[in-house]
Amino acid sequence: MVDLAKVTLRAARDDDRNFGFAVKKAAMRPYIEPVWGWDEAFQVEYHRKDWVKQRPQIITLDGTDIGTIEIVRGEIGFHLGEFYLFPAYQRQGIGLHLMTELLHEADAAGLPIRLEVFKINPVQSLYLRCGFRITGEFKTHYRMERAPR
Repeated sequence: MVDLAKVTLRAARDDDRNFGFAVKKAAMRPYIEPVWGWDEAFQVEYHRKDWVKQRPQIITLDGTDIGTIEIVRGEIGFHLGEFYLFPAYQRQGIGLHLMTELLHEADAAGLPIRLEVFKINPVQSLYLRCGFRITGEFKTHYRMERAPR
């Protein structure tokens, strides 16, 4: 079992962009490909443009980079995006650990957390366990929100 005390976040650097794409590809390709197909050149360029606008934090486990998490903190709430773990680190409590920390922060601020998730992505079960509810939907995604407690 993973020692969750060794899970940390660090700021992304310029040279983390390829890592960010690699973890996104590993985590999301199984959900993107059946919906839109996987166009590598398009995905690389989309990631490059997104990286310039908003960089996620890098999730590390005992000094090893294992994922990314993007949390945008605003006056009316938090938005969770770019929350990816390499498959080898999924289903080990890391996502729940990071979500619990985020929930405590949002609760202390009295703010909701919002996100979008692919309808076919099983991670939505984590969000439901954390108290999120579906507030809307698109053809491919659910919009979810968790009110502060």
